[in-house]
Amino acid sequence: MSANEPGERPADAAGDDAGADATGASSEAAGPEPPRRRFLLRRRPVIFYGWWVVLSGTAIMALMGAFSYYGMGVFFNSIKDDLGWSAAALGAALSLARIQGGVLAPGVGFLIDRYGSQKLVLIGVVLSGLGFILLGQTMSVVYFYIIFVFLVQGGVSAGMGNAPMAAVTNWFYRRRATAHGVMNLGLSFGGILALPLAWIIEAWGWRQALVFAGATIWVVGIPLSFVIRHRPEDYGYLPDGDKPGEQGGEGDFPGAEAPAEVEYSPWEAMKTLAFWSIALMFSARHFVTGSVALFLIPLLEERGMSLADAAGVLSLMALIGTPGRVGFAWLGDRYDKRLVIGLCFAFQSGGIIGFTALGGNIGILFFLILYSPTYSGVLPLIPAIQADYFGREWFATIRGLMTPVATASVVLGPIVVAGIRDWTGSYEPAFAALAVSNLLALAFVAITRPPRGATFQPAV
Repeated sequence: MSANEPGERPADAAGDDAGADATGASSEAAGPEPPRRRFLLRRRPVIFYGWWVVLSGTAIMALMGAFSYYGMGVFFNSIKDDLGWSAAALGAALSLARIQGGVLAPGVGFLIDRYGSQKLVLIGVVLSGLGFILLGQTMSVVYFYIIFVFLVQGGVSAGMGNAPMAAVTNWFYRRRATAHGVMNLGLSFGGILALPLAWIIEAWGWRQALVFAGATIWVVGIPLSFVIRHRPEDYGYLPDGDKPGEQGGEGDFPGAEAPAEVEYSPWEAMKTLAFWSIALMFSARHFVTGSVALFLIPLLEERGMSLADAAGVLSLMALIGTPGRVGFAWLGDRYDKRLVIGLCFAFQSGGIIGFTALGGNIGILFFLILYSPTYSGVLPLIPAIQADYFGREWFATIRGLMTPVATASVVLGPIVVAGIRDWTGSYEPAFAALAVSNLLALAFVAITRPPRGATFQPAV
């Protein structure tokens, strides 16, 4: 165990406490002995353990991005052409997976809040890895649907998205958006891996590449799941690495007093306008960004690019988006998150419009400059504003309850884009429609208001 890792309280620390009592220290001031599964650090570590949670979440997000979020776009045409399926048939499988994620989200969120993030991350990594390995044996549409929906996406839903997100939310307060931004760098790193994944598909074939994906998820994800810790107070820490006070307070044991935050129950949150506006904001974002990530490579191949060159553009999109994840999150910790989110939505629309209207390399450049930093910049701000408004205690459950609201548009995205392509013979009109729909997200930003009692403490 590293010096920075939470663990059991050392026996000699307990002895020191006894000595302190013998010299006359007040037992009332010291408080009762905390449970042995928790210990109060006598020294602040060089690196706050919350950042190890963030880095583990970053790597898990990279796995999800490389093989699921961006990766399925890399696999899409290879699977479709080899098996002779239509774009709509394969796109419907991806939509069904998203329905499953929306249906399970409230229950998964409750399990995260009840049993902790670590267990759910481990379960999710095991299921998703197994799903990718079995997906390499696909021979029929029905088999593909069952494995992808219940194992691949089931694992992603259970432990590779909301679970690390909930842990990071719990470990930070003033720097919450920045921490989410750093964790979400994993999605950018996953997108950068789209190009190597395309090379693997071209060299080995899509079936062997899927097996490789599953094995990689196991080898990397299982050890990382044991680094995740759900709440800092359980180990004598406070959010942001603040030093515990000498007196007991509202924390789980004396010396671990959490910052004062509004705490809404799931039912109380659902009765606020902010819950529904954030859910619709979440929905509008995923309708566009999920479809772009999935169909960007097919569109570029339609324009005459090779798979490797198209995957290179996707990797560039993820690479250029990397500073946006942290930069806009940093702004969100210092200014009104609603203004930062609205700015991002406006630039996303401009990037897609330029991409479709200008075409060619100029359109791609316009897209990369305007869309890439801002589509990634919104992602850490939405969970951060949710936690600011409703608190940490029921974060995963409340986010799980928002997910079905978003699911309708998330599901419609691949179906609408694939359907327009099959109807018109081109992805270009579908991307133009995505640009217009993204502008609607600004309306949801405009109606978002903090609920009663919500506070915002800017980072300094």
